[in-house]
Amino acid sequence: MIFINPAQERFGGILSRYVPIAVPISIGYLAGVVEALGEPVAILNDELESITPDHLRQAAGSPGQSDPPVFGISMLTASAGRGYDVAAMIRQTLPNAVVVIGGLHVTLLPDEALAMPGVDYLLRGEGEETLPEFLRKLRAGEDLTAIRGLSYRDGERFVHNPQAPVIDDLDRIPPFPYHLFDPKRYDIGFVMSSRGCPHGCTYCSQRMMTGTTVRHNTTERAIADIRLLVERHGLDHIVFLDDIFTLKRSRVIELCQGLMASGLSQRCQFGIQTRADAVDPELLALLAQAGFNHIGYGMETGSDRLMQLANKGETVAEHEQVIAWTRAAGIKVSAMMIYGFPTETQEDRRAGFDVVRRMQVDVTKANNLIPYPGTPIYNDVQQSGRLVQTPGWRNFNSTLSLTRSIFDKTPLAYVPETTSEFELKREVIRYNLLNAIRWRTLSSILRREGGIGWFRLPPRWYLDPRELWEMAGIGLILSINLLIAFLPLWLTEPVMNALNPAMRQRPRVAGYRIEDHHATIWDKALTRRINQMVRRSSRAPSAPAPGE
Repeated sequence: MIFINPAQERFGGILSRYVPIAVPISIGYLAGVVEALGEPVAILNDELESITPDHLRQAAGSPGQSDPPVFGISMLTASAGRGYDVAAMIRQTLPNAVVVIGGLHVTLLPDEALAMPGVDYLLRGEGEETLPEFLRKLRAGEDLTAIRGLSYRDGERFVHNPQAPVIDDLDRIPPFPYHLFDPKRYDIGFVMSSRGCPHGCTYCSQRMMTGTTVRHNTTERAIADIRLLVERHGLDHIVFLDDIFTLKRSRVIELCQGLMASGLSQRCQFGIQTRADAVDPELLALLAQAGFNHIGYGMETGSDRLMQLANKGETVAEHEQVIAWTRAAGIKVSAMMIYGFPTETQEDRRAGFDVVRRMQVDVTKANNLIPYPGTPIYNDVQQSGRLVQTPGWRNFNSTLSLTRSIFDKTPLAYVPETTSEFELKREVIRYNLLNAIRWRTLSSILRREGGIGWFRLPPRWYLDPRELWEMAGIGLILSINLLIAFLPLWLTEPVMNALNPAMRQRPRVAGYRIEDHHATIWDKALTRRINQMVRRSSRAPSAPAPGE
């Protein structure tokens, strides 16, 4: 089976040369499952090299591939347009191939996906158990229509089978196939030891796939995965990709004790991401003792009002206290921010910048808000006239402002009424660059230290003329961005609107009152409905069209 990771562009945009390419984790796990069946697998990744018909033919003709070839495409919202293009390319290049797609975006919008040329089948939700069943029946020529989580065409009608349950025992999934990804091209230093999150942040799309269920690998499995990376691949820094690593305190304590008893904590250091309300000084001290040297907190905003609107369930003061505890424990800190929430003002963004500076975090990055389809925040703003979707969802990119020139004309996905499009864009650029040019951050880059959400320079970069040239080009673009972002808005906005008239369509609304905004709240009833959809529904939901 041939797995495809579509990408509209290299991750990191203008910075992509120095951003380690992340392993496409979804297709990685699926490739491991298929490989465990004895099927040969191949992986095509748009982020490494743009996929062409020649790549498709070569992959289909590689040793062991069955006829007809089966292609699996996994799609996030930002890559959906490219994914559909690749599906059409497969159909034109290899007419007898079978194309099955999956991923978060098409799970939420199955009708959109099935309407695209080249798409034969869609597997919704987690695929590690449904994909093997699909392949087995396909190879045997058996009926596919009873597979849970499967969507397909029946003439002109789209059929969505009942949703498959989430996988309750993660140890049933084969170990991640790190051997399929060349460490010279990928950053393979990661482990995922749990899935899910019980919280209801209104901007998070992951809950749409798994509800609020949380599942963990056993400690033995997590340590085995770490041992593989340390002993076979020689890694000395590993990042846990769990949504909330410290959610289950007893499990964290057991894992830390296991790492210390095995000696792995002396051979490797670890990074995690978690919530401020899921740690305390005692737990942080244990993490530091066990080799955890970096924690990323999804703070998102410096405004308690916006935290409440986003249903974060945390406060700014909690983050300040916990980050102080974390630094006192000797652990480095990342603070991830989002700009562009509904009702957000210029003062709110400034408050977010100020609090991050005051807390002296090691790394921070602010993305522009993306109201992903199906999320409560999408349902809240999609009638506002401030949501713009370009063909193929290609502008639903949370790093759009940060990783492109300030002159780029791609519209932001959403702009609140309390700001104009250029004002939001310039402040995302301004605050990111101000945070990046601190000595704390620059020294980390120059020393090539690893960290959550950052990039790395190659060894001895200062002796390579090519690297110096590339860095000079990036520096020029960033300097221009910073200059324009610091010029007065009254001077730059008319010029930028003249260069890109589409930005005039979303100005700041004079007299807009924050109290007039009625945000969708993720209440207990909605949580129950999402979990029922994921785990117990007797019929898959039809695709929510824009406006529903």
